[in-house]
Order: sequence, then C-alpha cells, then structure tokens
Amino acid sequence: MTSTATNRALSSADVRRLLSDSSAQARMETVSKLVADLENGSLAGPEKAIATDILHKLAMDAEASVRESVAWQIHNSPLLTDTLAARLARDIGRVAFPVLRNVARLTDDLLLQVIADHDAEKQLAIAGRQEVSPSVADAIVETDNVRVITRLLRNDGATIADATLHKALDRYGILAPVNEAAASRSNLSLEVIGKLIGYVSDEIKASLVERHRLSPVLVAEMVERGREAATILLMKPLADSSADLQLAARQLDRDGRLSPTMMLRALCAGETRLFTIGLGVRAGISAESARLLVWDDGPLGLRAVFEKAKFPMALLPPFRVAIEVVKELAYGGGDAGREDYQVAVLARVFEECGAIEDRMVDDLLLQLFDQKSDEVIERAMERAGMPFHPMRAAH
Repeated sequence: MTSTATNRALSSADVRRLLSDSSAQARMETVSKLVADLENGSLAGPEKAIATDILHKLAMDAEASVRESVAWQIHNSPLLTDTLAARLARDIGRVAFPVLRNVARLTDDLLLQVIADHDAEKQLAIAGRQEVSPSVADAIVETDNVRVITRLLRNDGATIADATLHKALDRYGILAPVNEAAASRSNLSLEVIGKLIGYVSDEIKASLVERHRLSPVLVAEMVERGREAATILLMKPLADSSADLQLAARQLDRDGRLSPTMMLRALCAGETRLFTIGLGVRAGISAESARLLVWDDGPLGLRAVFEKAKFPMALLPPFRVAIEVVKELAYGGGDAGREDYQVAVLARVFEECGAIEDRMVDDLLLQLFDQKSDEVIERAMERAGMPFHPMRAAH
C-alpha cells in the first residue's frame, strides 16, 4: 500500500477518535477514510461489514454536513446501494443534490416523489440531470418555479413533450429567461416556434428564423395565429358578460382581427358566446339577430351572416359542422363537458371537411389545434379515423 493510501486508511486510532470525539469534522474525516478503504478493497469479511455499517449510519447522521459529505463522496461509487440512494435523495436539498443530479439509476417514481416535496434545491438538481424523462419534465414545469423551469429548458438531456413546452410558455413565456431558454432548444416543433415568436426579442426571433429556415411569410402567419389563440384565452373571463364580450369584439373588429380563423377557433374551443357575438359584430347586426341566424336550424341563416360579415363562402362547411356538434351535444359553452366537446368537434370537422380541396379550408383546419392538449388531439384524430398528428404531418 502506498503512503497516500496509508494516510487515508481507517486506523484503530481513527476508530478510537470517532468514539471519543463527537465533532462533525471528525465524522466527516472518517467518511473519507471509510470510502477509501471500502473502494480499494483493503477490507474483507467482518471488517468490511463493520465499515459498511458505519458508513450507512453516517449517512443518517444528525449533522447535515456529515450526511452531505457521505452523499458527495459516494454518489458515483459502487458503495451507493439503491436503498442508500433513495434515502439520500429524500434528505434535505444540500444532502440530496449530488445524488439527484448525478445518479442515473434513480426511478421516475422516486424523482416525482422528490419533486412533490417542494424543495427548490432538489428540483433544481433534477432539472439538470443528464437525462430527464417527459413525465419528470412535466412535473418540473408544474412546480411553477421559474428558476427550475429555466434550468430544465436549458438542459439538452431533457426530453420535453410539446404539451409541456406549451404549458411553460403559456405561463411564463413573457419572461425573458424562460423564452430564451426555450428558444435555445433543438428540434422545436413548428407549433412551439410559433408561440415563441410571440414572446422573444427580435434578435432571438431572427435566430429562430435562421436556424429553422422559416420564411418571412410563415413567420407573419405564426405571429397572427399566436395572437389569435392568446386573445381567445384572454377573453375567456368575459364569457359571463355579453356586454363585455360585445365591447371586446368591437375593439377587435376595429383592429381588423375578427377573422374567420379567430371565429372558428373560438367556436371549436367551446367559446360559443364569443363566436356568436363576434360574428354579429363583424356582420354589423345585433347580438340577438346573430344568435337567431347562427343557431337557426334552416340552411340560410348562417349563410346570410357570412355574407354580411364578408367571410369567404368556401369556409362555410367547417362552421356549419361545428354548429351541428354544439346542437347535438347540447353544449352550453361552459367548462362542464368542454374537453369532450372539443374532441367531438375536432373529429367531426376533420372527418367531414378534411377532404375539401381548398387552401383556405386547409389552413383554417390546421389552426384548430392551437391551445389544444395532446390528449384532445389524439382522441379527436382517433375518432375521425386519422391516426396521426395533423400539425406534425403538415410540417
């Protein structure tokens, strides 16, 4: 054994000192020597068992500094058993950090439990792991800790589902650290890029355009689509007040934003009152007249409103199908049954209008997926007999 190994090895004097000296420093020095002896194979039989037992006891020491010393010295060591790893991972942040950040074999179930402990330091450690699964990434976004979310977004080893990216951007996309971190990720979908473009600086926007080879026309369309989806979300709290919706719709009309895509988007999202009032404003008729014409069972009412609103008649079929679904489900426009309605309306619109060979219809249908969860999209496509993601297929 070399002199260095001799100096580090645990001697009988060390054991006597450990028994007589109750300081944390003494126990931390003991950890170093125990780890060295166990890793270099200088202990065997009963001595190895005793040393291992001492190490495990030190991993439960009353002093956090001692437990932290154990965690840092064995996080990448064969001495770290699954039981010991789980115990250290559930400890306080400074003790758990090296294990949570570096130990690859920790299960997602354990990581999800740790995230639920609401310890920001432990969440930060998990966000920076060499590999982060989609379910763990989603749980990190649900922490609502911007620092932790930003670390996750900057982690190239994290697999983050589009739905999780959308969630992060919907909540915190306005914050520069979040949108810059998201923009730095590779292999972003066109949907996510479209949402990012509405948040990031001109410099980062230019970088996204160059890196993903986007045309200026497509970027302009993305900006408008993102603005429409965000507008509908912002107007949702006004849904209980016809007067407020009327005022908001008039302002949108003055700005030239009550477009056919916004109206169909609102209808398929379940915002039926916004749809009716908005269409009435666009057509220049009262909300009551719009309601009678739009929801009339005959074939002429909706066409008459379309003509007054100066909407292209080629876009009439998807509106008519969506209105039929509202009536069939007796959907009232509230939160109750909204997701089932969205699934049904997306499925029917695509099933009955997907074969229409018109560029305006195609563009209109593809935009209906904005702000919809992956679950809603998958259920709708399965119901429509189209087992693929249309937005991704369009890319």
